[in-house]
Parts: sequence; structure tokens; C-alpha cells
Amino acid sequence: MRCGRAVVRGWLILDVAMIFCAMILGAPAAAWAQSGSGGGERAEARLFQRFVEDASVVPGGWLEAQYSYENLNDGTRHRIGPIIAFRLGHDVEAGLRFGYEKLSLDGLPDGSGVSDIDLYAKYRFPGAASRFALGVLYKAPTAEKDKGIGTGSSDFELFGAVRSDLHAVSLVANAGVRFNGSTDPPFAATKDSFLFGAGILLPAASAATFSIEASYETRRFAGVHTDGRLTLGVQTFGIAGRGGFRGAIGIPLTDGAPDLNLIAGVYLVY
Repeated sequence: MRCGRAVVRGWLILDVAMIFCAMILGAPAAAWAQSGSGGGERAEARLFQRFVEDASVVPGGWLEAQYSYENLNDGTRHRIGPIIAFRLGHDVEAGLRFGYEKLSLDGLPDGSGVSDIDLYAKYRFPGAASRFALGVLYKAPTAEKDKGIGTGSSDFELFGAVRSDLHAVSLVANAGVRFNGSTDPPFAATKDSFLFGAGILLPAASAATFSIEASYETRRFAGVHTDGRLTLGVQTFGIAGRGGFRGAIGIPLTDGAPDLNLIAGVYLVY
């Protein structure tokens, strides 16, 4: 089984590499340079898995209604809810995200309810084409652990990020550490985990941007595999860059990642 998964992942990576090369060759460099006129500002093109851990800051505010589906090894997870971000001063962004989850696992009763709430803030250091940012994220344990949606404990994350806005593309990278709160049986014991991510944002036209994002997190629970994903996404920009649609597909790179992750959202910037 693991050999088969490895072969599938190899083909997926090869396909992604071919798509990436085609996008590089076919994307007009001038589209990104003219992003201020109909294509959306640089800060309005964001990651999917690591929306928070991004060195960009929203121009004013960001409101997104997002749906996520995960096909797990032993069940499925549906989640729908908002992502809210707003600017404080010139280089500070804060926000929160939460949602309603439905979790179905083989051999266990289905659980559903309000998820945990993530609260975050970050500061972006002054710069030109390349910008650095440091931030913090706090997970408030609002989900009911009896339904398997949350662990019933708080998590605390520290992260750093860098973003380079080149002539035709933006390159992003991030790293962090998550201090996972302790759990009670039947949950497995937690472990502090490390997060790494990198990606490229590439315009295909004046009103759309493709994203290729790799994300990885070490084990959060004892006996659980690491979570590595490759996420391919597209973000469209509406009239005057005031919002649009976002969609992505997540492909597993490690055994701890979902077999499939679909993300769809509609957002508004103000």
C-alpha cells in the first residue's frame, strides 16, 4: 500500500512540475507588474494552507467565506466558516478564523459543531521587494472535545515569514513552532510541532493568480504521521480588485495528510 501511494505521489509531483513549467512559459510577466489596475494588489494574493503565515498585510480588511473538505484515511471532514483579517496601522495585520465542522470517522459516531477559534497577529518589517514578518497565533479551545472536533486545550504558535515580490511572480516561505496543549485520554499525547512552507504566486492573466504551495508539519500527536501537502490553487479578482473567488486542491505528500483536500471560498477586500 505504501509503495502504491509513493508511486502515485511521484506521478503527481511530475504532473505538478509539468504544469508549473507550462505556467512559467505561458504567463505574461507584465500582468503582475500591472496588478494595481484591475489585477488586485500584491497583498490580495494569499496562500491557502498558510493564509496566516504570510509576510503580506491586507490593504484594509479581508472577509472570506470558505468551505473545506478533507478525505481522511478513516473518514471525512467538512468545514465551513469565515476568515477575517484587518490591518492595524501600516504593517500590522490581525484576524481570526473559525467554522462549523462535521467529522465522520469509521466505527465512531459522527460529530459536528463549532470549531476552535484561531486568533492571530503579525508585524511586517519595512522593506522593498522582499519583506519579513513575525507573528503569533493562539488557538482558543471552543470546540467540544467529546465530539472529536477539538482537543479541549489551547495551542500557541510562533512563526516567521518572508515574501519576495519579483517582476512576474511572488515567492513566499514560512516557518514556525506550535506549542500544542496537553490532552486527556482517549486523545493521544501531544507533541510540540514544527511548521515549514514555501510557495509561488504566479499570474496567468490580469484577473487571476495561480498558487503552488508546499506545507509540512511534524507530528502533533504521539503515533501520528507528519502532515505534508502540495496545494494547487487559483484566485480570481473581481471589478477594481474588490474580491473574487478562491479554489484549491490539496495533494498528500506524507501519510499523515488527507488523501484529498478541496478548498473553495469567496472573499471581499475593503
